[in-house]
Parts: sequence; structure tokens; C-alpha cells
Amino acid sequence: MEIVERGWDDFWAVVFRVKHRRSIPGIHDYDRMVVDFCIETLGLKEGDEILDIACGAGDHSLLFAERGLKVSAFDIAESLIRVATERAKEKGLDINFYRGDMREINFVQRFKGAVMLSHSFGFFDHEENRRVLEGTFNALLDGGRLLLDLMNPYNLPRFQKTWTKIEGGYLLTEPHVVDAPAGMLRGRPAVFVDTETDRIVLANEDALTNNDIRMYTALEIRDMLEHVGFSRVEFFGANKLPRMPYTAKSDRMVVVATR
Repeated sequence: MEIVERGWDDFWAVVFRVKHRRSIPGIHDYDRMVVDFCIETLGLKEGDEILDIACGAGDHSLLFAERGLKVSAFDIAESLIRVATERAKEKGLDINFYRGDMREINFVQRFKGAVMLSHSFGFFDHEENRRVLEGTFNALLDGGRLLLDLMNPYNLPRFQKTWTKIEGGYLLTEPHVVDAPAGMLRGRPAVFVDTETDRIVLANEDALTNNDIRMYTALEIRDMLEHVGFSRVEFFGANKLPRMPYTAKSDRMVVVATR
């Protein structure tokens, strides 16, 4: 069996964000729950504009648009933007999907709300992560809000090695490892057994750069948000309604910051 290496945009993005995601039981109900939470928590109404940062294949963007919001959404993977654009076309939804880097957000006071869902914050060094927040701050209208949906660093899920049957083959995912001194959640390389082409696909160096995530505490997040100019920062312990207080035992750490 042939062994090959592939990159994030040309292979692994679709494997994880489309094929694997599609295999998760109850994922569509979960997405609707998260979108309901975002709309109410951010105080959004029909016709308001929202920015979906690191939108993946557009799962949440489509639901925001179906609720009557004007949606702009981007991801660094062109392959995911193609999938998202096709999905919007099939549903007859007008969404501004484009390829973009969250470190280079260049909107100026346009959006009522912005979201980074599925722990899409923390992929870079500290200064670059702060630049992401600064760009988001600049993109919001006065009174606009940013919502970060993050894993709770004090109550991380129990990661396990798993084999999953997905479209085209089998995906092996290794458990993440907490690097406590660095404050990082280190990812492990995945393996895809492609039963259609009889080959084993590994992640190349480009794909592996998407594995590590900086795990910030609430105090650190608040400091970063206030540093870039946000006037009010709130914390919740789940990404569902009714809103719950954030504690060390919470399932999530949801951060809402007001410009």
C-alpha cells in the first residue's frame, strides 16, 4: 500500500472539517443550538451583519443566513471555501464567503457581531493571537460584540485514540497532549487509510502546523481583549441557552466582548 503525505488545504481540511464532521452523531442539532446561542447572546436581529471567522465549510454561516443575518465568512483553506460556497448556492443563500487569514482582518466598523467558534482561536504565537483580536475589534461597530467559543482549559475533554469510518476510508486520530509549561494543547498526526485508492495518507509539515492551540485562561483572555480596546468582557460556561456562569468545571469557556 502506497504511503503519501498531503497538506492541510489540499487534503486534510476537507477530511476533518467536512467528511469527519459529517460523521459526528447529532452535529446538525448541535450547530443549531450554537447558532441560537450566538444570536441571542450577541443581540442580533434580522438584517444585522455578522463576521464568521475561520468558518470552515460554512456550517454555522449557513444557519446564520437562514435566520436572516447578512453573513461574511472566511477561512484560510480555499478548499473549505469552495465547499461552503457550493452549499450556499444549493440553498439559495447570499453569503460573502472568501479565503482569508484571521491575522489580516481589514474591515473597519462594519459588523454588529463576530464569532470564532469550535475553538478557532489560539493557533499562533501570543502577539499574532492578539493581532487577531485587534483586527476583529476594528471590524465591529461601536456596541458590536465578539463571541469566542473555547475549550475550558481547566476541564478539557478526555482525548482518545479513535478510528472513524468516513467517506472514502478510515481516519485514525491520536489524542491531544497538554503541554502545561507552554500552555499549549499539542496535536498528534492523523492517518487516513484511503480505501478507494489503496494508499495511506499522512500529514505533511504544512498540515501539522494546524495541530497546536494556545490554551488561555479567562484572566489572560480578558487582559488581551481589554488591551485591544474592548470595554466589557463576559464569560459563560456553555454554548447553549439558557446562558450558564463560567466555572472551572464548565464544559466550555465562552467569551463575549463588547466594543
